[in-house]
Amino acid sequence: MYKEGIKHFNHIAIGLVIGLIIPLITMHFILKYNTPNFTLLYLIENPMFSPVLNNLKGCLFVNLPIFFVFYLLKKDKSARGVVFATLVYGAFYLYYMFFM
Repeated sequence: MYKEGIKHFNHIAIGLVIGLIIPLITMHFILKYNTPNFTLLYLIENPMFSPVLNNLKGCLFVNLPIFFVFYLLKKDKSARGVVFATLVYGAFYLYYMFFM
């Protein structure tokens, strides 16, 4: 059953990996083209630099079309993985906002 889900792209791990990687790639391109003097490492070290951080929250909206593609293709477990990845990013964001 495990191999069958991976083979047909219907597994939570596939959605989780895609949901974690695609926003990072989007953040990289936004930083590279809009703010070339900032790096992702600088933002991790200084998380309360809010003008850039607020723009980067929008990168999580990239997960929305990915979720709907999995949902329309009847890959419900992969869609759950994308939702879980979005919740993981939301938890990190809340941690930065309240504890950093």
